[in-house]
Amino acid sequence: MKDEGFVDSFLAYNLSFFICHWSFVIFQFRLCRRPVLSIAQIETMIFTRTWFLLILLPGIAAAQELKILPQPKEVKATREAFPADTKVRIFIRDPKNSESEIIVRSLQEDVKLALDASWKVEDLKQWNSKSRSVVLGLLEGNADVTRILKARKVAVPKVEDPEGYFLHVSRDQVTVLGKTNPGLFYGVQTLRQMIMPQSGGGYAIPGVEIRDWPSMRYRGLHDDISRGPIPKTEFIRSQIRRAAEYKMNIWSLYIEHVFDYQNHPLIGPKGGALTREEVQELVTYARKFYVDLIPEQQAFGHLHHVLKYEKYNELAETPHGHVLTPTNEKSYDLVRQLYSELVPLFPSKFFHIGSDETVELGQGKTKKLADEIGIGKVYFNHIQKVAEIMKPYNKRLMFWGDIAMRYPELLQTLPKDMIVMSWVYDPLSDFVSYLKPFRDAGLDVMVCPGASNWSRTSPNLDVALRNIQGFVRDGQKYGALGMFNTTWDDDGEALFNMTWFPVVFGASAAWQPGESGIDEFKARFDWAFYRNTDGALARAMESLSRAHTLLSSKNVGDASDGLFWLDPFSERGAKLTQQMSPVLRDLRLAAEEALETFYTKARTVKKNGDTIPYYVFAAKRTDYLGMKFQFAEEMSKAYWDAYQNLGDRRRVTRTLRNFITINGPAYDLRDHLGDLKTEYRDLWLAENRPYWLESVLVKYDSLQQKFSDRALSVIQWLNYFNEKGALPPPETLGFFLKN
Repeated sequence: MKDEGFVDSFLAYNLSFFICHWSFVIFQFRLCRRPVLSIAQIETMIFTRTWFLLILLPGIAAAQELKILPQPKEVKATREAFPADTKVRIFIRDPKNSESEIIVRSLQEDVKLALDASWKVEDLKQWNSKSRSVVLGLLEGNADVTRILKARKVAVPKVEDPEGYFLHVSRDQVTVLGKTNPGLFYGVQTLRQMIMPQSGGGYAIPGVEIRDWPSMRYRGLHDDISRGPIPKTEFIRSQIRRAAEYKMNIWSLYIEHVFDYQNHPLIGPKGGALTREEVQELVTYARKFYVDLIPEQQAFGHLHHVLKYEKYNELAETPHGHVLTPTNEKSYDLVRQLYSELVPLFPSKFFHIGSDETVELGQGKTKKLADEIGIGKVYFNHIQKVAEIMKPYNKRLMFWGDIAMRYPELLQTLPKDMIVMSWVYDPLSDFVSYLKPFRDAGLDVMVCPGASNWSRTSPNLDVALRNIQGFVRDGQKYGALGMFNTTWDDDGEALFNMTWFPVVFGASAAWQPGESGIDEFKARFDWAFYRNTDGALARAMESLSRAHTLLSSKNVGDASDGLFWLDPFSERGAKLTQQMSPVLRDLRLAAEEALETFYTKARTVKKNGDTIPYYVFAAKRTDYLGMKFQFAEEMSKAYWDAYQNLGDRRRVTRTLRNFITINGPAYDLRDHLGDLKTEYRDLWLAENRPYWLESVLVKYDSLQQKFSDRALSVIQWLNYFNEKGALPPPETLGFFLKN
């Protein structure tokens, strides 16, 4: 954002002027017998300059304090802020037009949040200079816009990019002009974030002028809907709206088997597959927000949910495996038939054929062929055949780049209009090796970082933000077409609404030039997403994510779902407890600090408050993870102490009773898990269809049953001890840790 140098130099100049003039007064009246200027002249000069400075200071300060995401490219202060009250009118060409209605409605959402009112909407032709107005229009080809700009004496700089916009604020008018309708829409999304509360009460739009355009042509998100949660269509609509608000223009659905194929009715799970009608409705809806809905239907790997059926097993590289074999022509018949149903539903010029992680290739039916010509050629030949199948649809094909990058010498064999979707999710120092081979081969590429939301209690923000930051930075250097941020549901548990922090960062990084600052993003996120002014929610999300860093420091990975489901009374659980023990207290304190903030802010945030319960759940789950291993360690050591002091009956009895008393640790482990299960079910159903939910809930049931059984066994052994004065060895009860 190019406002800071302007503001700093302007302030320095004016403050220097102010100080010099007062110094001049003192000099004249202390050292000079005959002042050069009269007192009245000096007072007038100082008053005028001071008044001018005071008028501009609010606008200048506002330019520095704008908390807009993505950050605009060029911002400079104007003379006055625009008071945002209920008397403002919106002027736009043809207000009843569907595009105009969407643009105005999005602005009115924030007007309603701020003022609990709506601004009157009129046609541009009705504008007059007496109105305090918000003028929305296109930069070119509109005589009414030209008339208004001339009357207000607003000079418009050149905007070349079709998604670019110009925004100007004065005391009487806010002007937002787009190069095209998408540009106007994006300008209005910026304006929404500028309706800001004032310290003395009320709202105002800061006095600034903005010229802005995207750094990357395509800015998208790829959402996994195939491995667990299948979102409701109304939830997908809400995802699209939010994505568009942060200037994203692509939304992609990852499909392995979750489309209701009429020609292959076995494939789509009943109650867990998108229908033809749903897809058509979503495509139409997304286009209203200038979002291109792009499907990915796997055509090579990740097809187990198809190949597990005996009908399709002959097409599997290995029995009931994951990879479609290229040795059977029926494989291409299947691809052709699936695509004949799916592709025509999406008017996008892009189509994603997947084809990543073909790990079984060369291990089964293609082994002989792979031994003869190499796995690389087997892979590339298949991609070329799928491309031939897709030719009649006139699409630009996308495919994942992880296998292709292993064979740079074969990249030249691919059609030049294919787009490599290059992915890696680690926070590397540079990403050149994921870009240069493809660009050297003359292929277009998109960078595909990850939100690190999968298989974890919450997104790992440290990993996700640094991965996105560096990959997008290097993607821009190497001329990548765009950014395709990814969210995955590898173990089927992830809930999307706790993922917006890295998703919005990805949107911002792709719009902004070069390397986007993580700290700058964090400072803006609360306002840009929640309309919260104190930054507390971003800090709470950081605090929650600290669990990942703490656990990683002890070489146990991060706060993974696997760790959450691990029985701490197992031998492996005990070993990991020893490794984690030094950081469990800090982990829990960080989660509880975050939880307190989420509880407090849930009552006060003005926008996107429906996401807060997901963070509440994530914080509770992270805290429980720490508590589980803490309690297991404490119980284990206490049991060992009792076992080594069997002659002290009071000591042994007290120890075992403490485990199973009301609110004792054995029951805490059981009961808290039940509460989490209920909460998870509610959050899941708010986003997703019931399909697959039971596959997650059974994990809660299983672990809860283990804790319940352990509590019962303690009761039994306490009774046995009271009768016999003996206890079983600690290891037989899962108590491996001793003092």
